[in-house]
Amino acid sequence: MSQHCYQSTYQGQPITILMGWDRPLQGFFMVIHEEEKEDYVYTNLEDSTLFSCSGFPHSLDHFQQKLIELRLSVPALMIQEIKKDAGANMGNRYVIYEHDGSVRA
Repeated sequence: MSQHCYQSTYQGQPITILMGWDRPLQGFFMVIHEEEKEDYVYTNLEDSTLFSCSGFPHSLDHFQQKLIELRLSVPALMIQEIKKDAGANMGNRYVIYEHDGSVRA
């Protein structure tokens, strides 16, 4: 699976947004983890609207809408790279996106 991480804040708390392509399940995923409480703000596996695809949709549209609903955003490059991962059926890739626009792979 490819994993793309971006750190942000949600309701004043530090969070990590993890998105990517799951090669074995052939779908996208998104998990938003609240660091201090060690709790999830969102996880695709518990999203009842995604049960028909076992939580792994074939499009990022649902997750992009969820980010808007939560008033969160990720760098546009992150979305582009995740889509590239799906097109290449990428696995075992880990990328961190910094607020200054830099990327660590």
